[in-house]
Amino acid sequence: MADAFMDESWLSSSSSDEYFLAVVSVITTDRRGLLLTVRRLRQIPKLKAKSELKASVSPPEIVKRFLHALADDPNISIVATVWKGKKRDVGNYEELYQEVVGQCALQTVRRNKRIDLVMDKRYTNRKSQQKLEGAIREAIAVVPGNIVRVFQEESHVVKELAAPDFVAWALTQRYGRADDQFYDIIHLKIAHLDDLSGKKRATLPRHR
Repeated sequence: MADAFMDESWLSSSSSDEYFLAVVSVITTDRRGLLLTVRRLRQIPKLKAKSELKASVSPPEIVKRFLHALADDPNISIVATVWKGKKRDVGNYEELYQEVVGQCALQTVRRNKRIDLVMDKRYTNRKSQQKLEGAIREAIAVVPGNIVRVFQEESHVVKELAAPDFVAWALTQRYGRADDQFYDIIHLKIAHLDDLSGKKRATLPRHR
């Protein structure tokens, strides 16, 4: 059974009235190897005191180093779903988030019917957690015979969640800020990317 680690990154621009969301799933057949990659990065003196790794607060050279390590890992592949549009098209942000997560989960499961899907815990409320898992279950229901366990975990506990955080951040830099330097390092590992940019929530693809 494979493992997939999922996280998101978003940007909101007050000047251009645009909103950008990226959801990334890093799939691995060697979870321990991915964990060791994260642990090696954390041995860098300036990172040792941090409880978790986040691309948004890491120096560019650290981001690039981690992305290069992921790019060199033969046991991982990446699935991503991105959405960019006007703030007026967002509607209910949580519903948009769940739809984009569902689309990313669907493409993940299409590649691995037997998989543990580990998400960075966004919600502390149990009802919200169940609603998110329900959205994922609805999305992947179109894949027959799937055996998927869904976990929502704290990223400071599950260190592997640093991987999708860094990749999602690289995507926000490319799509939200037209900065390709980080995306260029990792883009060949992206097995599938759904670009839903410009679509209103009402026109987002239903899971199929």
